[in-house]
Amino acid sequence: MARISDGRPPQCPFCGTVLEAPKELEPKRLGDFAYGACGCGAVYVCDVTGHNLGAALVEAMMLACGDDMDLMWSLTPEEDYGEARIEGYDLARNLVFPAGRNPEGDRVKGVITLIRLDPEVAEAVGERRRARFAAYGLDPKATREVDGPSYTPLPPRRYSKREVERRVRLWDEAGLVEMARSDPIILNKIQRLLYSPDPELRWQAVKAVGLASRVVQSIRPGQVGDLLRRLHFSATDSAAANWGAIESMGEIIRNNPRVYGTFVSQLFGLLRHAESRAAVLWALGRVAERSPELLKSSAFFTLFDLLESEEPEIRGLAAWVLGTMGARGAEGRLARMVEDGGTFPFFDGERCCTMTVGEAAREALRRLEEKEMEREREAKGEIEGQSGGQGDPQELERARSLYREGDLMLARGMSLDALEKLTEALSLFEGMGRTREVANTCDKLGDCHLIRGNFRDAIAMYQRALAICEKAGDSISGLIILDKITDVYKKEGRLESALPYYMHGLELAEELREAGRACLYLTAIGDIYQRQGRREDALDAYRLALKIAKGQGARERARILEEGIARLEAQPQAG
Repeated sequence: MARISDGRPPQCPFCGTVLEAPKELEPKRLGDFAYGACGCGAVYVCDVTGHNLGAALVEAMMLACGDDMDLMWSLTPEEDYGEARIEGYDLARNLVFPAGRNPEGDRVKGVITLIRLDPEVAEAVGERRRARFAAYGLDPKATREVDGPSYTPLPPRRYSKREVERRVRLWDEAGLVEMARSDPIILNKIQRLLYSPDPELRWQAVKAVGLASRVVQSIRPGQVGDLLRRLHFSATDSAAANWGAIESMGEIIRNNPRVYGTFVSQLFGLLRHAESRAAVLWALGRVAERSPELLKSSAFFTLFDLLESEEPEIRGLAAWVLGTMGARGAEGRLARMVEDGGTFPFFDGERCCTMTVGEAAREALRRLEEKEMEREREAKGEIEGQSGGQGDPQELERARSLYREGDLMLARGMSLDALEKLTEALSLFEGMGRTREVANTCDKLGDCHLIRGNFRDAIAMYQRALAICEKAGDSISGLIILDKITDVYKKEGRLESALPYYMHGLELAEELREAGRACLYLTAIGDIYQRQGRREDALDAYRLALKIAKGQGARERARILEEGIARLEAQPQAG
């Protein structure tokens, strides 16, 4: 059975730097640990068993304090030092597996415990700690990777709150850069403006946080990582006033994509909270404007589901994000939204305005069309000279017009008329060798047949579209079509026939890091195994689905799975 194995390098929670593998060193004292140090000042200890976290914490504190035990016991958490943990760590691979299992399906139990002293405390123990590092052969390297120009610090200077607010409000970019180079607490001063009653000033402050973070990253990188961590904490703390926290996270990632790009996964995780979705979508869209590949390499499949939200703001922002990042496979859903008159507030990076969902969908389709044309121009050298590779422009436009008419008719419930238009469009696309358009049209024809109850014809069309998507490496569209195929088999009551498609969907969900979708597939696979009398296989699928559900915080789904597993375990085994 396929396993969810989303391995990634460990990153320092304090500054975002990728950590080197901890070293197993002598002398060993409280346990069999490995040690490391980050350039931002954090030290870390790895416990491969995950059962000795108390001893690992003491070891990390001793390493941070240069073996000064009296000092160690006198320190106060959060005031004198910060503490963090990274779970699911595989020391041999130097990779973190958030789902808790490696590609072979084995449980990963390792935990990295990190300690970073307050700068004043660290300075007090500097010599002792350096001696301990030298004895252990540790060589912390400060990674100051920056995006864009590297800035040098100016002589220290403190700016008044009023001066900071003036430059933010007027968007004095050169002045803000100068402040970031000289004022050591500029990020804190800008952050205070996020609570202003003036909405325009708040949005300018969000942008200013991102701009200043790019400068500070090249001078005092630890401060940016600390701010990102605090913003994420306030975004997940229901008791905290967190306006602008998520938006500011997006601006920091947007301005420092190479350093903090992996924090995009933290943004996607916040989509679970309904009250934060609009802020998360705005932040994701801003990141996508500069670094669309960060979203494409993340678990973005849930954005498709948000196009069906009851809230216009969520529908509109989801459409904007998908268009900005160039998400192939979104065209069909976006095309059905162009007449949506729901309105929502939107800040485009320059001004606040009101948009309709239809406007957002049309703009997204325009961007997707532009990206498709760019891909065609890039491939033009390969296609030129191939018979029928492009086709007559007028014939191509006629085929596309037929497709749009058929899609609109389908949305209005006119399935028979849609079937006629789409069939004609398919014939034209086939004659021109337009494989992408053939796949889209087959998908729509499958929808037509499904509405009319022609299940076999629907399956045939979906299978053809799926084959084209697989050949093109379009996993997103493939997953959408797999969902449709399994739905048809469920309607027919032919669950066994759906099993290979669920298994294939599970593989794609793992590839796309779409844990929520994988949980659904594993549950469906377990249901089929249970019907087939394969009790142990069903339990394996359910247990893995339960682990994923718990990891995602899906409490209701986890509760249902736990109850189902308990009932199945209580049943006597056949034979």
